[in-house]
Amino acid sequence: MEKKDYLDNKYLLTMMVAKRAKQLNQGYKPLIEDANIKNNRLIALREIKDGKVYIKENKKKTSSSIK
Repeated sequence: MEKKDYLDNKYLLTMMVAKRAKQLNQGYKPLIEDANIKNNRLIALREIKDGKVYIKENKKKTSSSIK
């Protein structure tokens, strides 16, 4: 998926922000350097916007059983 897809899909963006904010709450280090941002949700949103956080696509092949 491209970065633009994340920003166009509200549901996907919400899920990404929630997951990343949870990671930050658990002690993960922010991937951006901005001392003005104190809220983990805003840090997560900025990381996604800047392309620091993305979804890793699973390229697993599925076999078709239709004959």
